[in-house]
Amino acid sequence: MSLIIQDSGLFSIVQSLNEQPSPEGQELKGACDRLAHQLANQLVGNKKDELTIEMTVKPAIIKFTEPTIIAFSGAEFTGRCNNQEVLPNRIYLFDRGDVLKFVDTPRGNRVYIAVAGGIKVEGSNILKSGDEVIMCRDYTFQHDELFNMLRNKNMVSWGVDTYSLVEIYLSDLFHVVRRPDISDEVYDTLESTEFTVSKEKNRVSLHLEGKELEADPSNITHPGIKGGVYVAAGKPVLALNDFDQPTTAEHVGTIPSYHMHKLSQKRRGSKVKFKVIDCDDAHANLYAQNLWVKSLFKAIDYRLSKELVKEKM
Repeated sequence: MSLIIQDSGLFSIVQSLNEQPSPEGQELKGACDRLAHQLANQLVGNKKDELTIEMTVKPAIIKFTEPTIIAFSGAEFTGRCNNQEVLPNRIYLFDRGDVLKFVDTPRGNRVYIAVAGGIKVEGSNILKSGDEVIMCRDYTFQHDELFNMLRNKNMVSWGVDTYSLVEIYLSDLFHVVRRPDISDEVYDTLESTEFTVSKEKNRVSLHLEGKELEADPSNITHPGIKGGVYVAAGKPVLALNDFDQPTTAEHVGTIPSYHMHKLSQKRRGSKVKFKVIDCDDAHANLYAQNLWVKSLFKAIDYRLSKELVKEKM
């Protein structure tokens, strides 16, 4: 059985955690928001690298053809199904014939849906209206227990609270790892200016508007660096997942991986601020975030196991 994409929205794609070739030879660079991808999978009891459906700005409308457990994470979209509100970072069971729609949100850009037991596609990973996403049904004992628990109530009473993710997602501040060969004037301008996202080149780059940066294009061709902060025509250009083309724009620093999930959630009109840091600080912050993510996932497992035990009593 499958999920039916009744309306593909603006841009929906079956996405992996890491880079992989698609059936049509496309190079998929992995989920822009790796944290949301993993969090959605964690909630439904999947391995963190199972495929999800990544949806941007205007999510798809999805019809279910059999009982299906899902969770979605990332942007603060709210879903609707059978007059029921469907919230992010929660676990839900949908029945055959149910249709999930989303209400637009002014905050956030991408949302990731995970399906218990995993999904796959045949053909292009980029979804069109009318496409089917195949359910793998690779159910574990925990999945079976989840189905049993949710047959009487189609949702759990808890989830990951938005306040737990405030610093992770809602902050406009981004770290930039400095380069020793870039002038302090460039970094002073970056830190003293509040920039606005003017556009996104889909999954490739974010373009910012604000005070002009005095960094001239070099004669050096730089390879595409995920998280790279470039200056083109005096404006910052931030490299997203699919930025892999050589450029002569000046590379003035790099946003660390622990802020890339937050960067992927910035849409047109979003504000962006910068704080310049050294490499050692970036390593320390990355270590701290990895510890936080592990503790979050352990807390989800613990809460879910308590819920399943309580259901049996």
